[in-house]
Amino acid sequence: MSQEKVDKYKEYKKNRKEILRKEKRKKKIEKIAGWTILVVLVAALGTAVGVTIYNQHQAKLAALPNYTVSEKVVADMAGILESTEQEAAEEEE
Repeated sequence: MSQEKVDKYKEYKKNRKEILRKEKRKKKIEKIAGWTILVVLVAALGTAVGVTIYNQHQAKLAALPNYTVSEKVVADMAGILESTEQEAAEEEE
């Protein structure tokens, strides 16, 4: 080996603990970042699917007929509402 290679090897051997510690730390950070990105993507996808399903459900509910009391107006076939409204107007005058 050339002297340069020998010097590099000695330097590596001398600082091997620090180098290995830095490599382990870098791998750990990469793992954490990867898992974090994966969790964020899965959460975003789940949220998007959930919002879509919720909006479709709300659209279905809006399309159903509304049977509240205010919407159950029966046509005034006997003219009862008209006569009571006229009587009420006459009383006010």
